Amino acid sequence: MGTESFDYSTVAFINEQEREYFAEAHLGEQVRSFLVSPTGRYLHGRAKEVIARSKDQLAILDPNTDEGLAEWKVIKQDMANAESFMQWCGDAIVNGDNAAKQLEEYRE
Repeated sequence: MGTESFDYSTVAFINEQEREYFAEAHLGEQVRSFLVSPTGRYLHGRAKEVIARSKDQLAILDPNTDEGLAEWKVIKQDMANAESFMQWCGDAIVNGDNAAKQLEEYRE
């Protein structure tokens, strides 16, 4: 199921549930392939860097001043964005793996 788009009309699904399992499994494989691509590795690496840098900055930042609090909010938002990207990718892969297992059981 590579990263190319897939024409679902070529598959004879038993019902809509099976189609959903298939689509979710396919998405998980697409995300897995993306993360090993140069672009995926770059973005994942950038997210890890943002998280590490944010932790370092937050450790030395004084949020008790107006300027410090404003900077703290920006850093926390950047960190949350990076963490969300990584979480969404991980969720898509785990959900895809689970859907693939469900699909196997569904077809038995």
